[in-house]
Amino acid sequence: MIRFPATLSRLVVALVCLAAVHAAPAAAWERFGIVLLHGKTGGPGQFTQLARDLTDMGYLVEVPELCWSARRIYDRSFTGCFEDIDNAVAILENDGAEGIIVAGHSLGGVGALAYAANRTGISGVIALAPAGDPVAFGKIPVIAKSIKKARAAVAKNEDDVVETFNDFVLGKALPVRATAADFLTFFGPDSPGVMTTTLPALKAPLLWVAGTRDSSQRNAASLFAMAPKTPHNQLVKVNAGHLGTPSAAFDAILDWLDEIEPQ
Repeated sequence: MIRFPATLSRLVVALVCLAAVHAAPAAAWERFGIVLLHGKTGGPGQFTQLARDLTDMGYLVEVPELCWSARRIYDRSFTGCFEDIDNAVAILENDGAEGIIVAGHSLGGVGALAYAANRTGISGVIALAPAGDPVAFGKIPVIAKSIKKARAAVAKNEDDVVETFNDFVLGKALPVRATAADFLTFFGPDSPGVMTTTLPALKAPLLWVAGTRDSSQRNAASLFAMAPKTPHNQLVKVNAGHLGTPSAAFDAILDWLDEIEPQ
């Protein structure tokens, strides 16, 4: 079998898809709508290239700004952020998407898993180097100190007062402004984002992409195994670090979407 380099492979697929536009109805061409969830302190611009590439392949794509972006970080609770994803899903469905894929990178991957675990009607979940699990991060000293501070505020009925807490990004503390109640939803064993809770609750097939040079993915295999078994679950390893995983995952994403797409 002839195997094309990744760039040439994309060009070949794009040409085939372009021909399909003229040979098949739009419903067959734009079957899936994909919501891309950016990472912590990121933003929709993180996915400019991936969104463009997926759109070029015929998929409908929405990239909402989430409540963990650099501009908004923690202005809502973890599940409060689901409203932004719900809105993106509604747009895709209104545009004619016949199935919804929720995909996310880093904390966005954790968010994608949590969202899919708490919603019905999701066709698939793509977790790109999911990282920032609330339990593990809650044990980081600067965050543990802020959790204690937030819990004290809740005990004094000051859970809705905006204060400064510490998060941890790229190896150093990151001060954030949030209410104690909202801050606590992102960290600790009671967070709705805990992956050991969300993975077993998935109701859709899962593609997990882990970079071989990404230390955050050392437990990828054991966590992936917690998802309910389906014929389409895949754990794919790519030659990338944490930030490079979404780009390196493109071919794996296309292959998986083609596999789960109704024939």
